[in-house]
Amino acid sequence: MRLSNKIEDFLAFSQLNEGGIGISEKLFTIKKDNQLLSCAGLIYNENLHYKNYKKIGQIGFFKSVNDKKAASYLFEEIKKYAKNQGFDYLIGPMEGSTYKKYRLKTTNNPCFFLDVDNADYYQELFKNSGFKVISNYCSTIYKNLDKNYKRLDKFEQIFKDKKITIDEFDPQNFDSQIKQIFDITSCSFVNNFLYSPIEFEEFYTMYEPIKKFLDPKFVLIAKNEQLNPIAFIFCYPDFFNKTKKTLVIKTLAQIEDSKYRGLGSYLVEYIHKKAHFLGYNQIIHALMHINNVSKNIIKGGEIYQQYELLGVEL
Repeated sequence: MRLSNKIEDFLAFSQLNEGGIGISEKLFTIKKDNQLLSCAGLIYNENLHYKNYKKIGQIGFFKSVNDKKAASYLFEEIKKYAKNQGFDYLIGPMEGSTYKKYRLKTTNNPCFFLDVDNADYYQELFKNSGFKVISNYCSTIYKNLDKNYKRLDKFEQIFKDKKITIDEFDPQNFDSQIKQIFDITSCSFVNNFLYSPIEFEEFYTMYEPIKKFLDPKFVLIAKNEQLNPIAFIFCYPDFFNKTKKTLVIKTLAQIEDSKYRGLGSYLVEYIHKKAHFLGYNQIIHALMHINNVSKNIIKGGEIYQQYELLGVEL
């Protein structure tokens, strides 16, 4: 086996276009007899902080055949290079920030649309090279949509009295609507685990490709009396599930203010009722941190998918 740092080898194996790896510090590809076995990029984000580590690297764009020796060789080469460059900790898989791809799926249920997707053996390859779990995540599924939604009337009156309005996403004003969503996330996510800020242009580039998949009925933006955006819920149909009509709640975010307490619960309950009315069979609450209180907003869900994020000290 030998190491290659050629971008051509990396791209051939990772199936990425060159534009996707601009933030990489270094590219690594393991080859044997001209066969590509394993690859990854070492990424550095100076705004990423974890515990008291001074310089944290990320292992992203990881791809590998099921070969412990090849993956171990890859990880050891990355560790050696990273340590020489002053890194003292590595997190993976992660591709720049929590806005982008990160985490390993560790369960075998079918992926929903925009779920984390990786080979089943990736978890073992990371752990075989000394990586340990630093955070857990889950997606829950809620099947009991045929229920009493009476408390929605109470919620609605409370927020009506506070002059809070809730609007469906307007595709005709995509740019301004996405900017409102970005402004909310920039405030509400700041205390999330491993959060680091990104610029609006980068955020826009991430969301623009899924514009065609949006159903405005399931993307809601809440505004206060001054018409400033204060919360949103971002949902979409699970296009992968051909047997049961499924909605995915991907993101729920709210400006932290006691005046808006309960608004997130209201948005979730509102979406559940709307989905039921429109013939959906089930709802997936996607990719939540295991400690995230939002996973408890709707009781009665069950774990559908589980994920891990891993790290190793150098």
